[in-house]
Amino acid sequence: MRPVTWSPRTPFVRRRVAEWRRRADESGDLLYVALGDSAALGVGTRDLDASYVGLAAHRLQRLSFRTVRVVNLARYGARADDVLDRQLDLLVEVEREAGRPADMVTLDIGGNDAGRTPADDVDARVRAIVGRLPPHTIVADLPCFHFGEREWDARRISQTIADAVHTAGLAFAPLHRVTEYRRGWGSFPDFSWDQFHPSRLGYRVWDSAYAGAVARRARALRPDVGGHA
Repeated sequence: MRPVTWSPRTPFVRRRVAEWRRRADESGDLLYVALGDSAALGVGTRDLDASYVGLAAHRLQRLSFRTVRVVNLARYGARADDVLDRQLDLLVEVEREAGRPADMVTLDIGGNDAGRTPADDVDARVRAIVGRLPPHTIVADLPCFHFGEREWDARRISQTIADAVHTAGLAFAPLHRVTEYRRGWGSFPDFSWDQFHPSRLGYRVWDSAYAGAVARRARALRPDVGGHA
């Protein structure tokens, strides 16, 4: 049975996008830009700050001793081509308007490509995306789909992402590994009611994949170690 998912046109998704837009209007010493799909939007939890992007922003602020402005450019249902053709250009616009580069960028993409986009196409897009990302980007591979052909494709795409990220010298978030640890019936609470998007607890698992890289970036931006916004 296919999981029930939200449409980009549903009231919840529209409200979530509007919430992130309002958040982007808030000021901050540091600029954090999120790229990705519905997981980056936090679909699956009602609390914006309970999403992995919200948790990453909180960690960045807490460990850097600076306030953080969050601009979330993620799009519901996004595949790799959306990041490549749309979101990366929006990132450039955000940085231009801010008058400086983003202090941290996070990316999750590929979950909607697994089992749906031809392998050669998604691999080429992933490599092209990574080649255009700024140096302080943290890139996650795909979450574990637990079983079936989509999981095998997720493993393959994850390896492509890991290889490209390491070659580019960017920070890597091992999302597949941390979600695979929770494979099986014990992972049931990690998902929202649609059994596809993460729940509040599930986003804490996602956050654990990003946590180390976010902490390292935050400490590098601390005023007492010469960091600057």
